[in-house]
Amino acid sequence: MRYQILGFVALFLYTLAIPSFLFAKAPIAAALYAKLPKAQSMNISPDGSHIIALRAQGDTYHVVLTNLNTKQSSLLMAADPDNFLFDWCQFANNTRVVCQIRKYLVVKAGRTNTFYRDGRTIFTRLMAINIDRSNPLQLVPPSKKVGVGERYQWNAVDQSNVISWLKDEPDHVLIQIARDDRLHPSIYKLNINTNKLKRVRRHHDSIFQWVANNQGKPVIGVGYKRTGELAFFTNQKNRFVRIEIEGFSGITAPTFLAVAADGESGWISGNYQSKTRGIHRISFKDGSHQETIFQPELFDANSLTINPSNQEPMYATYYSEKTQQHWFDKTLEREHKALKAALTGTPSRVSYLGMSDDGNRVLIYSEGNGTTPTWYLYDRKAAALSMISRSYAALGPLTELEPITYQARDNLSIPAYMALPGPKKDGPYPTILLPHGGPYLRDTESFDYWVQFFLSRGYAVLKPNYRGSAGYGDDYLAQGFKQWGMKMQDDLIDGLDWMIEEGYTDTNLVCIVGGSYGGYAALVAAYKTPDRYKCAVSFAGVANLDTLARSWYRYYTGSAAVNRLQSGAARNENSPILHVEKMAIPLLLVHGDVDRLVTIEHSRELAAALKSSNKAYIYIEQTNGNHHLSLESHRIEFFEAMDEFLAKHLSSNRVAANE
Repeated sequence: MRYQILGFVALFLYTLAIPSFLFAKAPIAAALYAKLPKAQSMNISPDGSHIIALRAQGDTYHVVLTNLNTKQSSLLMAADPDNFLFDWCQFANNTRVVCQIRKYLVVKAGRTNTFYRDGRTIFTRLMAINIDRSNPLQLVPPSKKVGVGERYQWNAVDQSNVISWLKDEPDHVLIQIARDDRLHPSIYKLNINTNKLKRVRRHHDSIFQWVANNQGKPVIGVGYKRTGELAFFTNQKNRFVRIEIEGFSGITAPTFLAVAADGESGWISGNYQSKTRGIHRISFKDGSHQETIFQPELFDANSLTINPSNQEPMYATYYSEKTQQHWFDKTLEREHKALKAALTGTPSRVSYLGMSDDGNRVLIYSEGNGTTPTWYLYDRKAAALSMISRSYAALGPLTELEPITYQARDNLSIPAYMALPGPKKDGPYPTILLPHGGPYLRDTESFDYWVQFFLSRGYAVLKPNYRGSAGYGDDYLAQGFKQWGMKMQDDLIDGLDWMIEEGYTDTNLVCIVGGSYGGYAALVAAYKTPDRYKCAVSFAGVANLDTLARSWYRYYTGSAAVNRLQSGAARNENSPILHVEKMAIPLLLVHGDVDRLVTIEHSRELAAALKSSNKAYIYIEQTNGNHHLSLESHRIEFFEAMDEFLAKHLSSNRVAANE
């Protein structure tokens, strides 16, 4: 492994030394929008001397180290897209970096009640290397455990869950792996220099996620009850006992956010005497409420940024019509306001990504107000601000999404985001209806390269936060339960009607486009309301609700998730695979073959049924494709296919429609 990695590094550095124009081809316009962001997963060393980042080159990301004192950057590790890719990297100490990689391997789980299916899928692993490129290691030695009477060697799919970076033991990290049990993870101390692995706590039969403090003490276990609902367990005299924290549960369980500086308490997002989620501090001893530090009245707060220099809360992020930050540290709030004003283009959204242990050097991410996503370094002592990387700069000024609200047919107010490709007076425009995935997530006004692509083609865009979307409190979320393809689908049509009534949308030129649940909504539209659309695009879309329910049951809390999905006749009526004969508009289906969230079977079976029924469709299956279009070649392939598909169905009739 060592020589293979270093050999690839040398080859990659040689490639970088050759002028890029010798290989460059005239870019295809769609490809500009589909390119990977130039950087991601940026992290600063504890002493503030170096930055590690994943930098886009070719089809994927490679690990680049920047010395902040010399301003020199160098390639640290290169991915091999056919074998492994990088997902994130972090400094374990000042001289050693740990990264998560994903590989494509075959699961051989045998006959066991595990949520992994036999077959090819994505495995996650850890890789470490020194900043001088010495001692590269793939971490975690393989398991040698063999089941009695079964022909398998259990090799856990996910082996990259670091639960503590052990600041007092810089050569070690704590990780959890389902290694001695295939469902429930144990805790191990891993030497990141020698790869020595030692189990420090055996698995618990009801815990699937451990939380440890900075000293390496396991303090919380997140698990499940027999009913399939989430439960919390606390360390009481080195035994983990389930505690009742019902006071923090709404229709969803609380989410653990961070360990406090004392190591014996921490912050959660949950419903404490409110129908919206706030940020609360609980005792690890018994789960009791210690304080509420932030409680929005109308929206949920699910995100908390901790100051690494003192482990105290910096700010909470929540989303109303636009991204909001509630600051706890007023000094930093004033600094943040000044930084926003000083950044190029005065971006509307600025976040702190990390800082050195002494708090001097700070990584900052910005976007909004027409600016492109950009990373900066702020040096407090020098009062200096410098740009590190900017993505999508070739696109020029970006169009901001506008928050709007419309009324559903039952008078429920539906929040949404809209953008036009030009002035309203030049409309009505061909329109893309773009429902988000989840479905229990939500859209925001944040940068979306799909939206910018659609606008560049002259299409208006509507992104509805249909009922069931998260972020608006329990009542709004619950209204989406058991409404797949039903009231959630009606909300999309009601949004389209609003766009038409306002003069934004040409009623004859509409396509519905989505991924995951959004792809499902596009498929439902193809047979329920084909008269409203010219075409539908489904990326990684759910086609079979029974298949989805079976996959959910494999998870610890699967029964609770399935309870949000209708059953019986209502499920059948809203399962696209059962209604192919009624699909009356052209379809574009794109799906990755190692998608772990919505498995490839959904699109394979649907494509076969469409072919048998002689329907108009295009099916693209992407080898090594996941749920997130992580490879640039996949993004470009999808965007180019979608570009041609939409142009055919939204442009060819426009002249006739306007005559």
